[in-house]
Amino acid sequence: MKSTLSMLFIIVAILALALVGCSSQSGTSESSDSESNTSNNNSNTSEEEKVEEHKLLLGTSSQGGTYYVWGGGWADIIGKNVPGTDVAVEVTGGPTANIQLIESGDMDLGFVTAWLGGEAYNGEGWTDQKHTKIRSIFPMYASVMHMYSLKDNGITSISDLNGNNISTGGPGSTSAEGGNGLLEVLGIKPARVSAIPTNTAVDGLRDGTIDAGFAVTGLPGPFMLDLETTQEVQHIGLTEEEMKKALEKYPYWSEAIIPNGTYKHQEEDILLPGFWNIAIGSSELPEDLVYNLVKTTFEKHEDLLAVDPSAKETLVENVKYSTIPYHPGAIKYYKEVGIEIPDHLMPPEAQ
Repeated sequence: MKSTLSMLFIIVAILALALVGCSSQSGTSESSDSESNTSNNNSNTSEEEKVEEHKLLLGTSSQGGTYYVWGGGWADIIGKNVPGTDVAVEVTGGPTANIQLIESGDMDLGFVTAWLGGEAYNGEGWTDQKHTKIRSIFPMYASVMHMYSLKDNGITSISDLNGNNISTGGPGSTSAEGGNGLLEVLGIKPARVSAIPTNTAVDGLRDGTIDAGFAVTGLPGPFMLDLETTQEVQHIGLTEEEMKKALEKYPYWSEAIIPNGTYKHQEEDILLPGFWNIAIGSSELPEDLVYNLVKTTFEKHEDLLAVDPSAKETLVENVKYSTIPYHPGAIKYYKEVGIEIPDHLMPPEAQ
């Protein structure tokens, strides 16, 4: 009897130990699974939080110029809406400098006119070197060459600039390149031509050291609105014949009109050369980055309008005004919104 009871106790003890072992193994397995899941979740969280950083340099123009103001506002919009992307705005000599800096790899982005950009890409006009690294990313706005003086100076036409002191704009700017080109093609011989920024030229006009000036800007030009608050401005336009001569020489230019009433002292429509402005980038920029830059630009159009009224023309349908092939990242966005890029604006890498 005692032997039977002893055997029974031994069997019960063995069963109890087995149950404890299973429980322990189960707990260890559950604990291991829990730790594994926690580790995986932390890994996923880490991957989600990891954002590729991009520090970009944007070439604009002289401080206070439209490009500089536009660039500062655009860079701020990008910084707030494209994670990991910081755009530093750089003061430069304008379009030709921006093109050269992107080509050399010292700049990532820049603002240019379609005229100077088209010549650069094709190695024409102001340069005999093809700048093959520049790519369009989005159209900005159309600008107009302003020619201006003061009523008291007695200058009412471009031929009256003969023998006078004028400023065409900062070196390398569209204003300087266009102003000098127009003077040459029309055979105008001023006494002195100064290559100084618009704000400096306006000061010279006020103190009498400058008789007339050139400036390329959107409508209305901020410098002109400021000038006409204290001075009676004389606006100068071209005749149809003068415009025809200019367009024969410069096929990337176009006719533009400053409508009567745009400015305080304007008495009629004014015929002048016009230029589209384009945002460009290096062909070496990642496709996804450029896609996000372009997408954000158009999705935040209202924010751009708060920066400068000229942004009203920053529309996807205006991609046709570029003269430089588009970046593949930009093309990706335009295709998404149903905009077809003309064949001549497709980059070599997409053909």
